[in-house]
Amino acid sequence: MAVTTQNLTSTAVRGMQWTTAATVLTALMQIGYTAIMARLLPPTAFGLVAMTGVVLRFGSYFAEMGLGHALVQRLSIDTADVRATFTASLALGLAVAGLAWLGAPLAVFFLKNEAVLPLVRVQALGFILVGLGATATSLLRREMRFDAIAKVEVVAYVLGYGGVGVMLAWQGAGVWSLVVASLAQQFFAALFNYLVVRHSLRFIFDWAPYARLLSYGGRTSLVGFLEFINGNLDTLLIGRLLGSALLGIYNRAYMLLYLPMYFLTNSLARVAFPAFSKIQEDLPRVRALYLAGSTLIATLVLPLCAGVAVAAPELVGVLLGPRWQASVPILRVLCVAIPLSMTTLLAGVVADARANLHQKVVLNLTFMALLTGLFWSLKGYGLTGIAAAIGLGEVVRTFLYMRITHRDIAIPYWRLLAIYRPGLLNAAAVGLGLLAVATLLRPWQLPTLLTLLALMATGALVLSLVVLRWPTAELHPLLRQAVGRAQGLGLPAGLRAPLTRYAGFLEASANLFGSFDAFAEQSSGLPPELVAEPEPVAHR
Repeated sequence: MAVTTQNLTSTAVRGMQWTTAATVLTALMQIGYTAIMARLLPPTAFGLVAMTGVVLRFGSYFAEMGLGHALVQRLSIDTADVRATFTASLALGLAVAGLAWLGAPLAVFFLKNEAVLPLVRVQALGFILVGLGATATSLLRREMRFDAIAKVEVVAYVLGYGGVGVMLAWQGAGVWSLVVASLAQQFFAALFNYLVVRHSLRFIFDWAPYARLLSYGGRTSLVGFLEFINGNLDTLLIGRLLGSALLGIYNRAYMLLYLPMYFLTNSLARVAFPAFSKIQEDLPRVRALYLAGSTLIATLVLPLCAGVAVAAPELVGVLLGPRWQASVPILRVLCVAIPLSMTTLLAGVVADARANLHQKVVLNLTFMALLTGLFWSLKGYGLTGIAAAIGLGEVVRTFLYMRITHRDIAIPYWRLLAIYRPGLLNAAAVGLGLLAVATLLRPWQLPTLLTLLALMATGALVLSLVVLRWPTAELHPLLRQAVGRAQGLGLPAGLRAPLTRYAGFLEASANLFGSFDAFAEQSSGLPPELVAEPEPVAHR
């Protein structure tokens, strides 16, 4: 049965709500878990597990070969596809676990620590557990049952880490409590996801379904591995070229900005792939959903980064301490790079959903070569030069993604650039507002926390005023829904009247947007084949 736009949108919104709730709840539980375990275990235990995790992350990209991703992406699947995914995922999990067991001495050689040998071998069992649960998880993602996924994630975390891990640490198991906790969480997640789906567990040895899935899944694994290298290239090169001390300064500045942006966009990213996969051949809907989602990300991320750039001294002083002031200029430069990375999120998702993976491979190889060259050229300027290299690299990567999107789903370049217009206007308003307040407050030498709170309040107020007074077309549905819910709460007359007036304002501005879009389409000069549905690019 065809999925209507309204059903898909409502399902995606509910999925984002469940995913966001699970992400926030898991993050809070992780803070509590870390606080408890830090009191029960020595720092060396966490260091050993961190080293083990770095080694095993390389194997994770080949333990499934993108088969689960392929199961979500395909327009239609049958029982043979499900059985092939389960058979191959389990077989690959066993194979990678075996290789990790045999190759564990190499980890000792590179890390120069004998203690990681048994840890690598035991934690490699996680590849088998992931292989057992990958098919069920992929089927839930395909059906966009993010409520079930969210509940399983939370329950598995509570039982695995909060139950097994804390109990073992309390009993004196030491570093093994961390290892077993991770394996227990993976076991519970695989078990509960299967109990929800209950797919076939029969093996299959017919090559046809494997060929269908591996054709896409193998390329997905390659793209993921390249993106992993690109995502860690800055850490590797800074550590080699500038040393561990400057790497620490850079890492803290990067994480200070990246983590909030990640939590802001993570829910959208997890829901977007199955949503785009369902409509991958309906190009008008793909274009509309891509433009709406990307504009919404830019509208929120760009002003937040502008605020961080202005308030960087106070943020670093409060969150990291006075010894980390050297990270302030790095943080400001990264306020250009990281939002560009976030706004290309959906471009990558669309390429995945439409199996446009060859161009993603080329893009990642190009970006890797470019970033290495920029690092080497700008290393003489220290961390600021490295941050500038990342910023320049992200600008180039943004245009490379624009080229892929333009060629694949025929969105004109001017419309792709227009994605950033509302976000840049909001960023200018927030940045100027915070700059005015900062200029006023900093000469008074107030406590850093007080100045930061004042800047945060100013940024929130300015962004709220701009968004509510000049909402973009993408925000209109969300604002109308929020106002409608508020009107149904039985508020006093004094509050209902402003809500009614604002609802009328939203309706009038929505009509204005509709008229403007119709006029823009008629006067854009686009050829009819770009306004109507174009022929898909032959990249499969």
